[in-house]
Amino acid sequence: MLIAALVACLAQAPAPPAAPDGTSLRPALATLAAKAPGQPGYGLHITTAEGAFIATNLRYDAEKPDGAASLYRIAGPAGMGPYRLGAELAFRSQGRAQLPNGTLVWVNPRFRVMKVVPGGAAERAGLDDDWEIMKVDGRVFDGSLEALVSYLTNRPLVDVQAYKHKGWGSKKEKHFEIHLVKEEKAADPADGRLVEEPVERVPALASLFGAQTTWSELIRLRSQHPRFRAVQVEGAGETLWAVQGVPKPVSVVPAGRSRGRAFDEFFKTGGSGGSGAGPTFLEFWSEDPAAGPRQTKPVALWAEPADGLRPNRLLRLRTRWFRIQEVALEPPDGGLARLRLQPWTPDIPSLIAGATLAQDLGPRPDPALREALEQLANEDLVAWKTRTLPGVLASQSLASAEELVVSLEKGLLTLDLDVKGIRTRLDAAARAEAERKAQAELTGRQGRPAPAALPPSAESERLADLLDQRKAILMAILGNAKQSLASLRR
Repeated sequence: MLIAALVACLAQAPAPPAAPDGTSLRPALATLAAKAPGQPGYGLHITTAEGAFIATNLRYDAEKPDGAASLYRIAGPAGMGPYRLGAELAFRSQGRAQLPNGTLVWVNPRFRVMKVVPGGAAERAGLDDDWEIMKVDGRVFDGSLEALVSYLTNRPLVDVQAYKHKGWGSKKEKHFEIHLVKEEKAADPADGRLVEEPVERVPALASLFGAQTTWSELIRLRSQHPRFRAVQVEGAGETLWAVQGVPKPVSVVPAGRSRGRAFDEFFKTGGSGGSGAGPTFLEFWSEDPAAGPRQTKPVALWAEPADGLRPNRLLRLRTRWFRIQEVALEPPDGGLARLRLQPWTPDIPSLIAGATLAQDLGPRPDPALREALEQLANEDLVAWKTRTLPGVLASQSLASAEELVVSLEKGLLTLDLDVKGIRTRLDAAARAEAERKAQAELTGRQGRPAPAALPPSAESERLADLLDQRKAILMAILGNAKQSLASLRR
């Protein structure tokens, strides 16, 4: 999480205190931020001695309920400083090796000089395409060509440690003092591409990740985008705002790694697409995020079903369940336009008829959530049996008494089939997993790839037990209903 104060996104917003160590922060240009995976179109532009970056793709999910954001280095003219080396470089190494502590490091990392610009700073200093750069000002840049380019283009004078092969098995090392050439023409601020960069690889940003003020500003920036505008929830019993989040983006560019050549004067721009991984989460906030909230995480999250938000579906806020009465999305971006809820109450006639609640949660509901909901339905059915059933039996006619008994007996038959089906499927899944493990062991000995793991089951033994409990509750109700029916027939 980011730690420093920020420059305000809007002209009327109060100016925050300056960021430390010469770091500048401002709202990201929308056209540049849109080049991040998922095309977010918002973000925080950070300029440091390590280069220029955008923090965006703010998200909250089950893995990161306190929040997470992605950091992208700006490569290309928009991320460069005014100085030019005048050389085309490419990263080279002999692969990766693992240290005893598990850290992966590059073996013999260097930056090969592929071509020099005639009359440029590199050529004037004597650096040509026979040389490979080991360090610049004593730094190795962890194999990131983008980091090296950012560093070079922000300094008028650098010390380059390089070597070239003189013959079989020998090489010559030399230090070059290079005075870089300053470009007078400013780059187009949108002319760049974004490369994902782990924050731990950028020392200048270490002090910028962690403060509430920065998270609050990033939340506010996101909330100004139409896709992430919050709507006040209706019918929740408290004041809440809802935001439809996005899944974790999947970068199509390996984090911080350049795969080809690049001029330090010029990077070809290119949009970087990406799709989300995992479900979309609906965020519930106790205050409007657009105001720059004091709390930097939602008070509740809800994973949307695979087929999206729909009326009559159930969702849980903290410990309370609600039914979606109305949901509307704002075209063309798809953000929420309205969300109206109604406290969930059990449909006793449906429960008596043997209905379960899986369909109210959408396709392949989370097993733990379904278990919690079915258990709550059992508890409500027990309360109805004790508090309401006696009055129902006392006031019913012969026809209604017969209908109640028939409905209960049909419901028991339905539940019995459901429980047997769940246990049959669980047994089959257990046998299939045992067979898969046996095949994996065999293929492992033969040096062949192991078969893929089976998807997790959406059902469980506990779910079967809960439906067995419901059968017992219905049998108790059926006993009372049959006694009442017998009395009416006498």
